[in-house]
Amino acid sequence: MIYIKHLTPHDQVELEDITELYKKIAQDRGLPTEEEMLEILREGGDWTEKDEEEIERQERFINTMEESKKNLVLKSAQDQQNKIIERELDKLNKKKQQRLDLLGNTCERYAEQRTHDFYILRSFQKDKAGEIPLYTEEEYDELDQTYVSSLVNLYNDIFNSFTEESIQYLVLEEFYQPYLGFSDDSMQFYGVPFCKLTYNQIRMIVYTRIFKSIYENNRNIPEKIKKDPKALLDYGSISDEEKEKMKSKFEDADGATLVGATDEDYEYLGMTRPNQGVSLHEEAKKKGGSLSMQDMMKLSGAG
Repeated sequence: MIYIKHLTPHDQVELEDITELYKKIAQDRGLPTEEEMLEILREGGDWTEKDEEEIERQERFINTMEESKKNLVLKSAQDQQNKIIERELDKLNKKKQQRLDLLGNTCERYAEQRTHDFYILRSFQKDKAGEIPLYTEEEYDELDQTYVSSLVNLYNDIFNSFTEESIQYLVLEEFYQPYLGFSDDSMQFYGVPFCKLTYNQIRMIVYTRIFKSIYENNRNIPEKIKKDPKALLDYGSISDEEKEKMKSKFEDADGATLVGATDEDYEYLGMTRPNQGVSLHEEAKKKGGSLSMQDMMKLSGAG
């Protein structure tokens, strides 16, 4: 029987050494480094400093948009900001992929790929305790690439249930709520000290603490976002000061509505949209274009 181990930060330390080893192997085989390939591409005009600056500029812009989103209190404004961020991320990823395609197989890319595969194979164990690897480092180097790919695919199929997004959704499930109170102490939560937790256990307890904090520090969280981790994280990122400023704007309006604010925005702030009364224009349309004196009296409450 084969077991798959959930790796820990201690395993990561070993992998950093493995990466350097494979990078040296690639250099000894004559593969160019990333910087050497970039120089060749610059000389040929296939990739320029302008292209490199475009990536950096795009990254700065996205970071700025993420930071400024924390000052947006209206849900509709946050949603619009998220659309812009997603669009710009798509542009950035396409540009990075173009760079990657032009670079080809560099020392860094070879080392990264080999380390990635080794990381996954390191998860396969002969024993339930996870102390006897299925393959040694030497055996791994002798494995057929097709066989390695099949193991990587098997690993990915199993661990699709442990993505960051999946863990976030799990923490927000009703059955999980009683565990929130134990998240401050990993010994209470898992029965083992924090230093011995796996990556997945660490992510689980970290997101438990984050969402617990959002619940404790925010009253009147809209029902429709309580099961949506991204929306809830956005909601929790708004400072109390910004929320109070926006509420003051509504209150100072003396019953008027804020231009552009939706019903969802009011709910987001834990408020009720002011009653805007009856539109005489709309009522007149219902009556064929005009209102009689009797109609006017009924609308005013006197009829």
